[in-house]
Amino acid sequence: MRKSILLWGLLVLLTSCAKKEVLLPEANVTVVEKVDNWSPVYLFFDQKGKDTLAELNRNNTITSTNYIFNIDKRLPMRLVIPEVNLVLKKKAASPHKNEVAQKYFSYSDIKARRLAFLNGQRIKFTIGKYPYGIAVNVSKEGTVSILKQSVAIEDIPTFLAQLPSDKPIQPQFQFDGDMTYGAYMKFRIAVQQWKMPALGVHWFSEDYFN
Repeated sequence: MRKSILLWGLLVLLTSCAKKEVLLPEANVTVVEKVDNWSPVYLFFDQKGKDTLAELNRNNTITSTNYIFNIDKRLPMRLVIPEVNLVLKKKAASPHKNEVAQKYFSYSDIKARRLAFLNGQRIKFTIGKYPYGIAVNVSKEGTVSILKQSVAIEDIPTFLAQLPSDKPIQPQFQFDGDMTYGAYMKFRIAVQQWKMPALGVHWFSEDYFN
């Protein structure tokens, strides 16, 4: 059982066995500072010719613990999502799983010079297009459009709240699948900083990638 981990101001997390490296996403804020009772999952960046590959290592996971995903920021989300979902599916099928265990994503807080975490337990990853409500479209560069209108990240909740509707809206993010994991984490960390009353239960609980 591991209690907590810190990173002294660097962007690289090394595995203790294979000595491969993960270039972590970067931010200037800590969302979660410490995670107790955790197991690591690594997703490495690799290249063969012109192809980019995602190499998964989950050899040291214990299904009853929280999972910390250490994912290389250079990987496109279209490669990240299937691997993350595979790990979570196997965990859910384990007879030893802990129903209250969470999933976290690590990144480097370069301002505080430490390893930090984003809790992703309430976020489901889906490949495809959001078919039900209003899609908040996010390009691979992180720009946002809603109903073909450009919207700043910090203005998304206000924009959606002002839309005329005779029933509750259920907006979800629709990301470009070629968006890098680093850009995705930067976007999701920015969303985490929204200062506003609690969102509806269905708001941004499932991220779509196409």
